[in-house]
This record gives sequence, C-alpha cells and structure tokens, in this order.
Amino acid sequence: MKLIKTTLIISTLVFSASGLAMDKTAAGAVAGAAIGAATGKDVKSTVGGAVVGAGTGAMFKNGDKGKAARKGGAVGAAVGAGAAAVTGNNVLKGAAVGAGTGALIGEATH
Repeated sequence: MKLIKTTLIISTLVFSASGLAMDKTAAGAVAGAAIGAATGKDVKSTVGGAVVGAGTGAMFKNGDKGKAARKGGAVGAAVGAGAAAVTGNNVLKGAAVGAGTGALIGEATH
C-alpha cells in the first residue's frame, strides 16, 4: 500500500510539472484526484480531491474568470460548511468541497 501511495504522489508531481501547459483548472483536478486517491480509501475521496483541486486551480486564474471563481468559492465554502454542520459531517471538509464546487460554478457561469 505504501508503494501505491508513493507512486501516486510522484505521479502527482509529474502531472503538476506537465500541468504548466494545461489549463489551471484541469491541472488542479488531476493533482487533486491523485492526492485524494493517495490519502483516501475510496472513490469518494478521489472525486472530492478532484473537485477541490479543480476549484483551487480555477481560483488561481487571472482576469474575470479567476475573479468569478474566487467569488463562487467564497459562497460555496459558506454553503458547504453550513450543510456539513447541519448534517453532522466534517465542517472543514464540507467547506473545502463547497469552495471547489462554487469556484467551478463561478468560473463556468462567467
């Protein structure tokens, strides 16, 4: 299992370096999915990592799309944290996934 995690982390670093040619959103999704798979135990953590990574990548964009992604991320974080608190789940994890989702929606709707 340690070998698989190490391989995934190294792959993440390779994708991050080659991600310079990729869109920041796509590179963040690939890196987030790899980290989620390495640290999690199921597909849900991989998907959550991809969403958070893609949202983070979108927020680092310059211009109007980046600004819209950052605004969407702020709203998504608040909604995600509130939903997690109401349902009894981890508030920080809810905020992270909410921020990623909100950033993607903000970027897409701009």
